[in-house]
Amino acid sequence: MVEASKPRLLTGDRPTGALHLGHLVGSLDNRVALQHDHECFIIVADLHTLTTRPRKHEFGEVPGFVREMVLDQLAVGIDPSKVTFYLQSAVPAVYDLAVLLQMLVPKARLEQVKSLRSMARAAAMSDDAMTMGLLAYPVLQAADILMARATIVPVGLDNEEHIAIARECASVFNELYGDLFPLPDAMISRSPALPGVATGPAGSGAKMSKSLGNAVYLGDPPERVREKLATLTYDAGDRRLGDEAALLMFARAFVGDAEAADLRRELDAGSTSLAAAHALIDEAVNARLAPIRERRAVLAGDVGLVEETLVDGTIRAREVANHTLARARDAMGLESLWSGLVAATEARAKARRRPY
Repeated sequence: MVEASKPRLLTGDRPTGALHLGHLVGSLDNRVALQHDHECFIIVADLHTLTTRPRKHEFGEVPGFVREMVLDQLAVGIDPSKVTFYLQSAVPAVYDLAVLLQMLVPKARLEQVKSLRSMARAAAMSDDAMTMGLLAYPVLQAADILMARATIVPVGLDNEEHIAIARECASVFNELYGDLFPLPDAMISRSPALPGVATGPAGSGAKMSKSLGNAVYLGDPPERVREKLATLTYDAGDRRLGDEAALLMFARAFVGDAEAADLRRELDAGSTSLAAAHALIDEAVNARLAPIRERRAVLAGDVGLVEETLVDGTIRAREVANHTLARARDAMGLESLWSGLVAATEARAKARRRPY
């Protein structure tokens, strides 16, 4: 197999809901830019969904979310001829690699990962009820990264430790069995987490999230976007994500830094109204979403496009994963163990057919 000629990148999302403005400014814009000079693998991480949503009726929602997520990404400008979209659960070699990597990570190391407890709380799961699947989430994530031999993994700041574990897995494997895996680097998003809108119980006190119901989705119609943005207030209670009000964080993301600074001064001085601030941000957000909505409508009408994109990409991902797994098994001695047993069995069969 020919190795990647460009730096290889892996990123993706769990199919737990439609994509939203937080994804747009935090990751999707980067994916569009990086696809030109990187070999990009974009994972639809349905196995990771099972870590917090294992019930059959919950997983029954996944096929619809998968389709919506791929459509959203195509609509923002990600080109399937340049990017490999693939379905995680349809690449069995990743399961095998994850089991091998689990042998290299101490349980205590995984218990130190703070984001896992946050995921458990979001799923109404106590620490005692945390499953092995959730505890080993970073190891499966490491298998995703290492199977693609990715060197760059774009993530938010809250997932940086997951990439550290992938580096540790690669480093320990290389030390024990010889150099095989490149050490992946986290590419931390420069955009701060976009706060939520007050349509869910967490509101702007938490980052925008599919699971919290406080998101402005890429597919929301203009009037729904306007309604959601109108819930943003400009007061101290709106500043739990940092030093800046949620309304100003939206202004920075969609209007610009200088304009957001001007807006803050005007609001503080009382020379502009909250309604005017909402109108400014609404106009900017809907202007950004308009071409995405238009492209999405066209793409949604192309029956079978999403399915073909995922199947083609998954076949490519299987090829890469199978090659990586074979090299890992060979390095560990697992392949020679099996081939030795097969050779002895073949020799025995031939001896039985030999005349006395």
